[in-house]
Amino acid sequence: MSQTPVLDEESKRHSKLVAQVKKGDSAALDKLLDIFIPQLKAFFRYLHVPESSLEDMVQETFEHMINKLDSFDETKRFSSWLMTMGRNLYLDQYRRQNRGEEIIKSQIPDASHNTDPEKEALSNATVEELLGSLDSKERFLIEMRVFQKMPFAEIAELTGEQEVTLRSRFFRTISRLKTIA
Repeated sequence: MSQTPVLDEESKRHSKLVAQVKKGDSAALDKLLDIFIPQLKAFFRYLHVPESSLEDMVQETFEHMINKLDSFDETKRFSSWLMTMGRNLYLDQYRRQNRGEEIIKSQIPDASHNTDPEKEALSNATVEELLGSLDSKERFLIEMRVFQKMPFAEIAELTGEQEVTLRSRFFRTISRLKTIA
């Protein structure tokens, strides 16, 4: 027997906005766009979508969302539903472009872009510089958790990683950022 998840206040607000959008409220749609465009962009960056394709992927995800909005279950988290939709569109596009290549390989962030923050003595580091010192998994986690205020459980659902792994990575990353800031 499947149990309906208990939604936090933010998820409840998102569900209310979705209900308003279903009734044709364009202001509610604008609010959803304002909330979720940054999250989708960060998610697509995590998946290594080229900057030149980023806006197209976000737009395609929202177009798909509007077309499928009637199928959204308002007792579920809208953010998870939307991000899953974005991930599926990304995978479809990837399959079309790379016929037969392994999809899993593209979802693992490239470790060759890592910098060694311990070697960088940053006296007056800006947030951008600090984020630039992280690998893509760490940066995505910080962006989703700190800036988008997404719960660990939802990030785990998006990335397919265990929540405990994400929590550990988050606190290690924060500790390292504190030492270089």
